[in-house]
Amino acid sequence: MVEPAPATSGTVDISPAGEDGAEGGGILGDLDADYGDARDCPMETAVSADGTVIAYERYGSGPPVVVIGGGLNDRAMFTPLSTIMSERFTVYTYDRRGRGDSGEGDPGRWTIDREIEDLAAILDAVGEPSHVFANCTGGMIAVLAAAGGLPMLRLGLYEPPYWSSPTTAEQVSTLRRLIDEDRREEVVTLFSRDIVGFLDDESIEKFKTHPAWAAFQTMTRSTYYDALINRDHLALPYDALHRIGVPTLVMRGDEGQRVIHDACARIAEEVPGAELVTMHGYDHLFDQKAGAPLLMEFFAR
Repeated sequence: MVEPAPATSGTVDISPAGEDGAEGGGILGDLDADYGDARDCPMETAVSADGTVIAYERYGSGPPVVVIGGGLNDRAMFTPLSTIMSERFTVYTYDRRGRGDSGEGDPGRWTIDREIEDLAAILDAVGEPSHVFANCTGGMIAVLAAAGGLPMLRLGLYEPPYWSSPTTAEQVSTLRRLIDEDRREEVVTLFSRDIVGFLDDESIEKFKTHPAWAAFQTMTRSTYYDALINRDHLALPYDALHRIGVPTLVMRGDEGQRVIHDACARIAEEVPGAELVTMHGYDHLFDQKAGAPLLMEFFAR
């Protein structure tokens, strides 16, 4: 059983796998060979401020929760989290621009503000203030959106990668060339191993055996946007953090990059009244089974 987070900080001890060695509920752990058709929810769309169509779907009933993915996350990837949380909440998952069924927009005119506008379009479609959970780079979007006053009730973050190593000009150039040449497997490898550094060669080979690998290769155009976030937005936006006026939960694992681990603690210090939870035995890849109870308890307060 997961203990509720204390008022200001906390530590959660959960084993990544059960005593029988069964696979945990990581970002891919509960997605099977039917990954592409795992959801039984009709797709809906919203239109962002620049005219880009953003695809989303909803699960369950109850207070609304909007889920924002990180790099190479489409809406299908959060099926385990959405299924668990849909018992108490209406969960909205969406494809960030450049992935899944959403439009790409104009890469030449991209700024992080476009993605804040995408989130605003989803929140407008919800029709009432919503809880928001954001994974990885999605957290960088959510932080600025919350500071800007988008209609949120509570904000949950998992390891926004502040303070990590920035994307280099050479990597951006190479990534753009590989995308334009449609060399998808090379794009995914460059992005996940060299740019964000969350997968090594061994992990990539394991990912290739999972049906989600094919989905990654449909999202290659979106890696350009996340690479720019990783180039331009790694410094903590202190002014924005101080302006967040909604209750905020910052979650982190203890087996990922130390700089991100430390940045999460600093976020919790800077956001008024924020809570920090450390999940021991977990890394940067958000574990949906372990994280869902924490989010549900936090959003239900």
